[in-house]
Amino acid sequence: MRRFLPALVALGTLLGLTAGAEQHPTSSATLLLSTLPDEDGLAELLWERSADFADDRARLAASRADHQRTHLLPNPELDVSMNTIPIGATNPPGLRRLDDVPNYVVGLSELVELGKRGPRQDAARAALSATTLDVHAALRARTYDVLERAADVATTEVRIAELTKLTEDALKLTDLQRARQQHGDAAGLDVDRSTLEAQSLETALGEERAKLADALLACAQLAGLPCEPFGSHERAMSFLESRLDRVPGPGAIDARPDLKALSAREDAARSSLTLARRRWIPDPTVRAGYTRDQFVIAGNQKNSLFVGLSVPLPLFDHGQADAHAASASAESARVARELLTAQASRETEVLNQQLRAVQERRQKLHTRTLPLAEGVVQRLDAAVKAGGAALQDLLLARRTYGELVLHAADLDQTAYHLTIAIARASAAGPRAPDTLINPRS
Repeated sequence: MRRFLPALVALGTLLGLTAGAEQHPTSSATLLLSTLPDEDGLAELLWERSADFADDRARLAASRADHQRTHLLPNPELDVSMNTIPIGATNPPGLRRLDDVPNYVVGLSELVELGKRGPRQDAARAALSATTLDVHAALRARTYDVLERAADVATTEVRIAELTKLTEDALKLTDLQRARQQHGDAAGLDVDRSTLEAQSLETALGEERAKLADALLACAQLAGLPCEPFGSHERAMSFLESRLDRVPGPGAIDARPDLKALSAREDAARSSLTLARRRWIPDPTVRAGYTRDQFVIAGNQKNSLFVGLSVPLPLFDHGQADAHAASASAESARVARELLTAQASRETEVLNQQLRAVQERRQKLHTRTLPLAEGVVQRLDAAVKAGGAALQDLLLARRTYGELVLHAADLDQTAYHLTIAIARASAAGPRAPDTLINPRS
């Protein structure tokens, strides 16, 4: 028996692990709302797993390539030519056409930029920063979208749990009214009314389950992963309360990624404006090369070097069109940033007022009304068990308590969405993932 004991223990452990896996299936390809990471972790998960950011990755790669390109020198040009190819009779006559007359030239030319590389690099650096901040802003917005859908799922699960209890109580009340009718203690109208109420609650329960499916689908579409519901009334309530218990602090609106992106775009436009204004400075092209001349019979030098310099004359196009476009872009970015900042300030003030009003209602409901209704239910339950109250009164009290719970869930959902709206307007939110700022090579 002792020889088989280790094998039995191992088999039991394996069966236990298998059963646990069946009860709590987990997958890296599923977003478990009950164990949802914090905002930073959720943003990183979305950046890594959501296919919607593929275009943003391409934009970032293109912007990084443009920035890298500004630090490279212009490519030199190689010039090879065969000159003085004779046509007709040679002078003097009798010369070999390809051996005694032509000359061969090999040269290199290089463009030398004057006062333009610095502004071009500054513009590309600011443009890269603006693109990165734009992507961070989009990721931040997507993170808040997923949190809002998770709040909708949590609220719906709370409502389903409470509606299930209300439906069961309504069915019990219907059965009770039917039994009382059979004994002549209740009218048929009371039975019909109880039946209709039970059916109405069943219909509402079915609609909430449909809403749950829609909320999970919306969550999956935003996250790029299937969303697993919370699975219990307690976990759903804990998710809602975890954010509502935190008082949102006043964030610096100017630090919002989209507003910082507009500042970066203004900087890029200012650098482009400087670059355009320096277009009047001509960029010379330096040339150097070697000439091998075979027409030595005419007194030419057989081997020689040459150097040259060509300078463009910016008489007509000296960057005036580019300067106008850059100036307009800078002004547009500045005005947009100022308008969005003022709008965010107004929105934050209004949203905070709305949140305070909702929080006051929530506090009154959770600290006064709900405890009072729960106490009535408990006292009636004790009275029914002692034979001092009718079961019908207990079921009606439970219905009142359940309706208050549903109202509380709706208030929690409203308050949660308000906190998200305040965070969107302020500079709160997840930080940019490391793979967004410093991509893997």
